[in-house]
Amino acid sequence: MEIKSILVPIDFSEDSFYALEYALDLAASHGSTLSILYVNRDESLLYHYLSASEYEAIRNRALEDAKEKLGGLEKRFPKLKNIDYHYHVRRGVPYVEILEELEQNPVDLVVIGSHGRHGSKKYFYGTTAEKVVRRTNTTILVTRKPD
Repeated sequence: MEIKSILVPIDFSEDSFYALEYALDLAASHGSTLSILYVNRDESLLYHYLSASEYEAIRNRALEDAKEKLGGLEKRFPKLKNIDYHYHVRRGVPYVEILEELEQNPVDLVVIGSHGRHGSKKYFYGTTAEKVVRRTNTTILVTRKPD
C-alpha cells in the first residue's frame, strides 16, 4: 500500500497525541504528507444565551486558542520539523467535519485515536472514531494509547 497522504484528527487529548505520534512515524517511513485536523465543537447553543457580540467573541477566542495549540505542536512533537505537514481547524460536530474533510481532501490513510476528550460518553453516543470508520471508504487506523 502506498501512503502519500495521512489525515490525523486531534482533539488535544492524550489518545489523539498518541495517534499523531503514530502517524508521524508512518509519514516519516513512507514519505507522506501529514494533515492535522482539529474540529472546534459547534457552540451554537450558546447563541441563545449570549448577545451576538459575546457569542462572536467566544467563537473567535476558541478559534485563536485552537490555532495557538496547533502552532505549538512542534514543541511537543519535534518529529514534525522533518515532515511535510499542515494543520487546520474546522467548526462543527467532529465526526461530520472529519467526513467532510475526507470528501473535500481525500487521503490514503486516517490515523485516529480510539478515545478522545469525551470518552465517557461513548456508551451513549459512540466514539468519533467509530462513526468515521462506519461512514467512509478511506482506510482508517484506529490507535489505542497503552495504559
